[in-house]
Amino acid sequence: MTTHDVDRRTVLKGAGVAGAATVAGGVFGGSGSALAQSGGAEGQLPASKPNFVFIMTDDQGYGDLSSYGATLTRTPNIDGIARRGIAFREHYAGSPVCTPSRAALLTGAWAPRVDMPNVVGPGSSEGISEQETLLPEYLKQAGYATALFGKWHLGDQPRHHPMEHGFDRWYGIPYSNDYPTIPVYDDHEVVTEIVYPGALTPDPGPGDDQDWLTTALFEKAFEWIDDHADEPFFCYIPTSQPHEPLASEYDESPGGPHGSSIEEIDQFVGRLLEQLDELGIRHNTCIVLTSDNGPWWVGDTGGMYGRKSETYEGGIKVPFVMEWPAMMRRSGVDYERPTCHIDILPTFCAAVGVPLDPDRVIDGQNILPAIRTGRPMEHVDIAYYRGNTLNAIRHGDWKLHVRRESNLGRFTGRLDWDATEEMPQLFDLSRDPGEHYDLSDHYPELTARLQTRLSDFDASLKADHAAHYG
Repeated sequence: MTTHDVDRRTVLKGAGVAGAATVAGGVFGGSGSALAQSGGAEGQLPASKPNFVFIMTDDQGYGDLSSYGATLTRTPNIDGIARRGIAFREHYAGSPVCTPSRAALLTGAWAPRVDMPNVVGPGSSEGISEQETLLPEYLKQAGYATALFGKWHLGDQPRHHPMEHGFDRWYGIPYSNDYPTIPVYDDHEVVTEIVYPGALTPDPGPGDDQDWLTTALFEKAFEWIDDHADEPFFCYIPTSQPHEPLASEYDESPGGPHGSSIEEIDQFVGRLLEQLDELGIRHNTCIVLTSDNGPWWVGDTGGMYGRKSETYEGGIKVPFVMEWPAMMRRSGVDYERPTCHIDILPTFCAAVGVPLDPDRVIDGQNILPAIRTGRPMEHVDIAYYRGNTLNAIRHGDWKLHVRRESNLGRFTGRLDWDATEEMPQLFDLSRDPGEHYDLSDHYPELTARLQTRLSDFDASLKADHAAHYG
């Protein structure tokens, strides 16, 4: 069923029983529960430490993969990962914009908790704090080699450098590809600069000076994997595409420049799989491809309302495919319960036996049981933060929206922060994933309970942030 194959009567009919139920069970914070801490019997670990290759594209929409409904963008290699492994159909980025999403991924916490609620630009004093333990730092405790090939976007001051936060190797850019000049780092050295004349203009145009970057990122990653194939490794590849300006060395996609940038990544995914086969390590390598948030001006949300920067589903629900033969008992699984970027840190740490910092709240949970068996498991509530403001929550199949803003204007930096009309809104995502039918008037008690739940969690998170950051 597509997001448009449902009418209001169907939504109301299906929501009747669930809407009358009390909101009970499940919590926002994941690390405090037994479910979050332990994979249990179903999450048996491989005999040897797994490798991790985590590819995160930039501004790729939910519907921008063939396996997620794309008709103009061809992604056979990424689709093969879904076919052999798991396609997570209800997966959420950590935020609808770049920096907070990456902070959530690498800390396992909602970005405002770790003082990273907003996008960080060039020269900003803001960046990831040394008091946070990032995923590569945890993995290094288990003897992992770690590398980053691509976009960092967690601060460009020396104290924020990725090699100060657990990465042994970095080749890539410190922030987005749409600034006038973008330095390209090889570890600590700037080896070249990308010049983008269209930056911050109403009609930015293509990024011709950076069409080589995706190739360079993957080639550097392939070299590094070759050099570290005899030890456990974490290879993080956050590409700068298909974030505008669109740029690639491939231009044959029916989906135009946007499709070409994604198809180029897909071709490199194919080469990655071949490399892992040749090295004899693919069986015990966890391979992931996802996106940092929904699409900006170009790209397919899969029929969902909202785009990048918005906390409607189209802005934050993203494709997420995983292949991990040594861990998975089943192949070709369509996993249709919520998961999130915040789950990656506790899951990978559980897989290698590294304990989490007891002094920090980890919002995500260990989803190894779901990866292992493909069976659904309960998930903590999804918090839809935009900046420091909690706009919405998802509890089970219900989503409550209490605030909204318009999509970020093209290079204007303007947001309609006061657009609160028609709030709150209540959606049954199991029957209305596109958020077309507001049910708040039909279920006022449920709406009120979810409003309290949202407010209580937001207050708790802000108190925790204040305790750590003042």
